[in-house]
Amino acid sequence: MDTKPVEVKIQDFIYNIDVGIGLRIVQAVLALLAMGFVVLWFTAVRFRGLKDAEAMELAQLGHNVLRHRAMITQCIRPDTMRFMERRGRRVSVERYPDTRHPPLYPALLALTFAPVRGAFATSGAKPGELFTPEQWCIVPLNHLFVALSAVFVYRIARRLFSTRVARLTTIVFLLSRLIWEDSLSGLGLPVVWFFGLGAWYFLIRCTDALGEEASPRRGAVFLFLAALFAGAAVLTRYAAMALWPGMLAHLAFSLRRRVLAPAAFLAIALATLSPWLVRNWRVTGSLFGDAPRTALHNSQLSEGDAIDRTMNSQLTFGAIRRAVTAKAVRRFTEIYRFELGRQGEGLLFPLFFATFLFRFVRRETRRFRWSAAISMLSLLLVSTVFDSALRLFHIFWPIMAAYAIAFFFVLLDRLQWQLRIAQIGATAGVVALSALPFIAGLLPPAEGLPYPPYLPAFVKFVSGLLEPRETMCTDMPWATAWYGDRVSIYVPISLEEFYELNDYRVTDGIRIRGLYFTTLTRDLPFARVLLTGPYKNWFPILQGRLPNDFPLTAGLPLNNMDQLFLTDRVRWGGR
Repeated sequence: MDTKPVEVKIQDFIYNIDVGIGLRIVQAVLALLAMGFVVLWFTAVRFRGLKDAEAMELAQLGHNVLRHRAMITQCIRPDTMRFMERRGRRVSVERYPDTRHPPLYPALLALTFAPVRGAFATSGAKPGELFTPEQWCIVPLNHLFVALSAVFVYRIARRLFSTRVARLTTIVFLLSRLIWEDSLSGLGLPVVWFFGLGAWYFLIRCTDALGEEASPRRGAVFLFLAALFAGAAVLTRYAAMALWPGMLAHLAFSLRRRVLAPAAFLAIALATLSPWLVRNWRVTGSLFGDAPRTALHNSQLSEGDAIDRTMNSQLTFGAIRRAVTAKAVRRFTEIYRFELGRQGEGLLFPLFFATFLFRFVRRETRRFRWSAAISMLSLLLVSTVFDSALRLFHIFWPIMAAYAIAFFFVLLDRLQWQLRIAQIGATAGVVALSALPFIAGLLPPAEGLPYPPYLPAFVKFVSGLLEPRETMCTDMPWATAWYGDRVSIYVPISLEEFYELNDYRVTDGIRIRGLYFTTLTRDLPFARVLLTGPYKNWFPILQGRLPNDFPLTAGLPLNNMDQLFLTDRVRWGGR
């Protein structure tokens, strides 16, 4: 029983607050509050709605997971319909299975959407009004996973280097504009960072436990967690599988049994994926659905995503191989010349590559650097074929920052500056240069609305003109599916395919009753694309000259002819 007088207890309490553990707690709380305020400020200045088509498509998947408890999509592509029919799987557009995305991020979105179910129908109806599920669900979820990722950033840097390096690395990570812009994009990238960095951390703990610590049981637990997190990363974005080669190499380089541990890791990670791969095979006849077909985007066979808009593509293996090879060569040059330099910030990014000329004392630190480099190279090679894979490269930014900061301290120590304030000033200068883009993002002018082409008020109005079981055809089906809660088919590349789609492909009595063109089409190059290019069949319709047999004869121009909505009859009287 504690018999200390009350005065002594008070003195102990004051001492802890002044110089003991209490001081650290107070400092940590104040730092968290300050960081939270700055992030809220950055969000208020830089977020006015989703801008990325993929983010909207993932969001509508999350909404449908909430309602149907299944990966049902309202964003349907003609090429996907052809892909399914060739495998004997013709399904209704009302409950069309998603064939392109993994399920984990939409499932997390569904959990966050549950408290705001009623807001989907009411919010965003006024021009300039933020869509509530984006503002209060998507953005906070991504910000949460940035914070959770920061925990693994700190633990990895501390495990590889020191507490000082870990603290500065975490600060640089949390003050990186590219990190928070990725979070505001709504693409779920912070979820991949969390699972990817978690897998790396548990791999480091695994190799330490099986090596220096000689604790096989703990090593097995960490190996299981690493493989589980690696599988979860792929269930968030398929491109995260490009991280696996470096992880397997780390196990092979670090352990005496160079085959057993990597084989166990691979088996557990694949077992984590297997239920979803089985679902894809059952639904589409392919392990990854039609996601591999996105390799043809921006290739010789498809200008942009044009291949998604046709039902009659006749592709041979030889043509696909030549197109993908040519694209890979071209994209590698583009990434190396223009995009690779934008994957980090400040002096730390180039300083990381200089660390390969320096030999760190700890063997684990040296090995992990090369393992991370293998994953970087693997992801870059995948990005030459799949354009969106490069978005994952920011997962390496905190790892690069940790090595760069550690190397910076080595260089700083060799200068042998006597004044401590000079060392502090140099360190603060390096951190400030990395944080400069983030600081600039806090300043005006604020981000504008994502129009053109995205404005929830317009999309909701147009989608509301149709009856519940009627289908829309549009050049931005991801937006009408997300904001308008409307089954939407990507407008075909040719008018003939539109007739085929309307007359024969849309089953169960559902017919296309709305055709919605936005600035995505109307702003295309006039002579090269609209007049003589792939959209030449649609050009007369965009000008208001409808064919005699065209089923949608009532037209409604929107926002000073920026957009055009066509339907079978006048539906907007009194609205």
